[in-house]
Amino acid sequence: MKNSVLQRFIVYSGLILLSYGCTIGKAGGKLQGSYTLKGANIPVDCTTASVQYFRNEALQVQPLLAMKITEALKDKILSDTKLKIVSRDGDVNFEGVIESYGNQPMAPQGGENITAALNRLSVTIKVKYSNSKDQQYDFDFSPFTRYIDYPSSQNLDEVERNNLDDLVKLMVDDIYNKAFVNW
Repeated sequence: MKNSVLQRFIVYSGLILLSYGCTIGKAGGKLQGSYTLKGANIPVDCTTASVQYFRNEALQVQPLLAMKITEALKDKILSDTKLKIVSRDGDVNFEGVIESYGNQPMAPQGGENITAALNRLSVTIKVKYSNSKDQQYDFDFSPFTRYIDYPSSQNLDEVERNNLDDLVKLMVDDIYNKAFVNW
């Protein structure tokens, strides 16, 4: 008796865990619902995503930034959802603009010549997200900003080489979360 209760508990627990995050229903003859994968909430009838190349409209241009953001967003979608990437007209679509990219002094230090102890490398992009299956989470050129502070003794080229990919990853995570996790 004790064994069969334990077995039933394990089976029911497994079924609950398997069905957790996946809700599907029928409304008006149309299959509705969403699936959840790694926290994403995507309508079940969404199967494709398109990511347009991010335009670089910043006054100061980092030549690889637009490509890095575009490709990182595609990679994130492919690795964390079941969506397939298409070149255009996906069920969900992303387009964006790099609005600013810059380096500025942040922490002045005294002395004979006032200089900055810290500099800040910051990136701001604006992203438009549209979901043809569920427009309630669409957003229109929402801004995303990330930055890194670094000692002024470091060379900007070195800072970019060591940190730009991390900044891009953080921005892509922010975009993904706003679009699919509804943060």
